[in-house]
Amino acid sequence: MTDTFLSPDSLQESDLCPAALKQQLAFFFEQQKERFLQQAPVADLVFERASYMDGLLNRLWTHFEFTQCPTLSLIAVGGYGRGELHPLSDIDLLLLSDSRLDKKTETKISEFITLLWDLKLEVGHSVRTLDECVAVGLDDLTVATNLQEARLLCGNKALFHRLKMRIHAENFWPSDVFFRAKVEEQTERHARYHDTAFNLEPDIKSTPGGLRDIHTLSWVARRHFGATTLMEMSRFGFLTDAEYRELNECQNMLWRIRFALHLHLRRYDNRLTFGYQAAVAETLGYQGEGNRGVEFMMKDFFRTLGRVAELNHMLLQLFEQAILGEATVTKSVLSMRTSNFAETLLRRGNRRFSRRDPIPSSTCFCTLPVTATLRGYLPQPCANFVPQGAG
Repeated sequence: MTDTFLSPDSLQESDLCPAALKQQLAFFFEQQKERFLQQAPVADLVFERASYMDGLLNRLWTHFEFTQCPTLSLIAVGGYGRGELHPLSDIDLLLLSDSRLDKKTETKISEFITLLWDLKLEVGHSVRTLDECVAVGLDDLTVATNLQEARLLCGNKALFHRLKMRIHAENFWPSDVFFRAKVEEQTERHARYHDTAFNLEPDIKSTPGGLRDIHTLSWVARRHFGATTLMEMSRFGFLTDAEYRELNECQNMLWRIRFALHLHLRRYDNRLTFGYQAAVAETLGYQGEGNRGVEFMMKDFFRTLGRVAELNHMLLQLFEQAILGEATVTKSVLSMRTSNFAETLLRRGNRRFSRRDPIPSSTCFCTLPVTATLRGYLPQPCANFVPQGAG
């Protein structure tokens, strides 16, 4: 057992016992914590943690000799499938098989998952054949959503490709059905928080305006348009540049608070409870006499939730027109898009604009007269885009 940090691909067989692996995970945690406290970009840390876990799982895949199981694939799903992990995030795995597993392989999988649990990793897993996976996905919106974000870690590439073909088929949650289901799911989630972001102990992930509202936009765009990231949504014209930058800024703010919270917790949670608000505020550098640091942090936090909620409302209405073709986009939504443009102008002040500024020409036309018969406003690239699978 070594007393220095090693990359996963450098681990020897003697380093793969639970005690040694726990030590390596502790080294990695402390390394990330130190970088976070030194103001490293939180996105870098979130993606880096997912990358580290990719390497570790690949190393263990070889250690357990799953390379001798040619019909098996190890697949990351959910947030881990997006390549995003916070210190206490769930690591959701799908072990996909081309056929029923024999007893020997089932035993090895059990030992593999048990080791991950022994390492105190928040692992959720399922073991399914391709047909079982599709059948469960058709019956369960959460599973279907997780599968949209599936990412191959190791194993049978052809089998993974067949999975992607099945879940991207038009008869697997058609985009209009998927859109309505995700909107209903969001409405129900918001109702659990009394349709307000202003709760005393808010959930960073699930509260209205939280990370889940950003995820909902991404899920809908991925299913209908094939855009896998906020950047792609912007590049394809589904978001204006200003909207992309604002969503990205909000996501980074929520990620910073969530990452700081996870540094202080022992078990997975996303609630910013009274018991941890002061510690999180201090970690993020908020200062002031008495409780002022917490007040400053919560003010920024609630402002961010409000911005996300507004953008979520506006963009879902625009997506509804693009996907269902039956929504009338209201004056208030056009006004929101115009105000985003105006805010960009104010930020720029008297400086000259360049081609790199977040002011697409399509946004400039938000001030066209609004009549009772006006249908929704969409940037031209989005209006002309052919949905995934339609060509």
